[in-house]
Amino acid sequence: MRTAIVVSLLTVFTAGCAGSNPIPLAAAPAPLSDESLGLAKGSVFDVPTPPAVKANDSAPGELPVLPRAYRIAPPRIPHAVGDFLPITRSQNACLDCHGVKEASKGEPTPIPSSHYTDSRHAPDRAGSQVVGARHVCVSCHIARTDAPDLVENRFRR
Repeated sequence: MRTAIVVSLLTVFTAGCAGSNPIPLAAAPAPLSDESLGLAKGSVFDVPTPPAVKANDSAPGELPVLPRAYRIAPPRIPHAVGDFLPITRSQNACLDCHGVKEASKGEPTPIPSSHYTDSRHAPDRAGSQVVGARHVCVSCHIARTDAPDLVENRFRR
């Protein structure tokens, strides 16, 4: 009995599908060209060579501090960092200059109090040393270069 019901349902289903009209090819949307698929101009199969970028080789204090990209963005590093690398928990030359508590005119920008606060284990109090996750400065702060924007950016603060 069960087999007869299944067979009759399959017969009705296949008959209904066979009687339906397929979508004509003219109604199908036109395919997109590979030139229109991305932000870059040109084919998605092209491998563009990015423009050469000159690394910043200025000394600390030589160039002005750059404006932030948006309100809570980490500030960009206005000087070369090549001599300070690698920046690790045990070797951090950034702290030599920026590890001061108070800002003075013409002096390096002090590390903010948020970097002394352990957000996971003690979010309500600031410690006396930079928290472990904040030791590798270049995780968030990037060095200044002369790199042009790769795509147009209309973001406004």
